Amino acid sequence: MHRILITAFEPFLQYPTNASMQILTHWAEDNPGSERVAVTTDILPVNYALTEPRLDELHAEPFDFALHLGQSPRIEEYQLEMVALNLKSDPITPTSPLSTTGPTAFTSQLPLDSWCQVMRKQGLPTSVSFHAGTYLCNATYYWSTETYRQRGLSNRSLFVHVPLIDMNDANAENAIRRGSRMLERLVRLIETHLDSVQTSLA
Repeated sequence: MHRILITAFEPFLQYPTNASMQILTHWAEDNPGSERVAVTTDILPVNYALTEPRLDELHAEPFDFALHLGQSPRIEEYQLEMVALNLKSDPITPTSPLSTTGPTAFTSQLPLDSWCQVMRKQGLPTSVSFHAGTYLCNATYYWSTETYRQRGLSNRSLFVHVPLIDMNDANAENAIRRGSRMLERLVRLIETHLDSVQTSLA
């Protein structure tokens, strides 16, 4: 059985909610897992000092894959992030590396272009992004990828940005359901990926 970790973020700054949290919560209510996949979900704090130790706690469990979700106010479609930078930066934090021993960046070798095509065929506008920012979305992606690399594993993590969802908008519930459908499709793609990895190692 494959074990997958899926995280989202709590609300932050001026936003009363977080689209990633809304999507993950909705998805988890309808998807308790299956005979082939066991899923653990968690809502991460938006705080460098709290997020890194929380990820360390989560990664103490031997998950086969970590999928992280976060919201972005600058996008209108789902974005699969290809690059995680070794960079910490925000208005109140001095710019510094996330890791003193890690590389400048991690670049995903997952078949993200193919996954985007699958998503779009399902009516889920999705693209590949090459910049996850320099705040906690990027940091979470980097830290997770570094954890797997230290264990000798590659292509075991992914970060996905989702558009904002205005809960006062008449289409908010539809947006959450669409995000849940995106997440379900992505979990199935990850499951297939893990199957192929398992087969190659057999």
